[in-house]
Amino acid sequence: MTNDTKIALQQATEAITAARDNADQEKRVCLAQIASELPARAAEVAKRIALEQPEVTKALGKEGIAELRADLQTAAEDLGRQFVAATDEIDWPLGTSYSKVDNRHVHSALFNRFYGRTGALTKVLTTHGYNTGQSEPFLPQYLYTESSFTPLAAALTALGVATESFQMAKRADDDATVDNLWGD
Repeated sequence: MTNDTKIALQQATEAITAARDNADQEKRVCLAQIASELPARAAEVAKRIALEQPEVTKALGKEGIAELRADLQTAAEDLGRQFVAATDEIDWPLGTSYSKVDNRHVHSALFNRFYGRTGALTKVLTTHGYNTGQSEPFLPQYLYTESSFTPLAAALTALGVATESFQMAKRADDDATVDNLWGD
């Protein structure tokens, strides 16, 4: 270890810690935003289905629709809590010095985690008489706005770059230490 490599490693350690903290904060902000918007977005999807199946909607009447909306609100809030709790369970992408994380990469990570987990929302519709067919009406991408992922994508890119810098600084420090110990 030389003084220069020691300083570079310390700076890289500080940079990766700051980048990780920022990325973690952006993850929490992103997932909290999804959770807060989820009930309204689920209601939009449900209304579209209600418009596609007017006979079911008419049969439910005002009271039935109010009950459906309350049940949907409850299911959406529960799913929102699942989004917030999944911060560490999502396989977040990391950028590199050669490629940045785009919003679509964040969407893919969220999709992979939540596809097939929106069944409670679908169940509300089917319980109230709507036919959802073979398709899943509540795909994850219907439950958030991909363009809102920009701050998180930037933070994940910065974390990836900081990770690369840390690895290079660590390698340089390890090499300098071995050279020093070897004595040649």
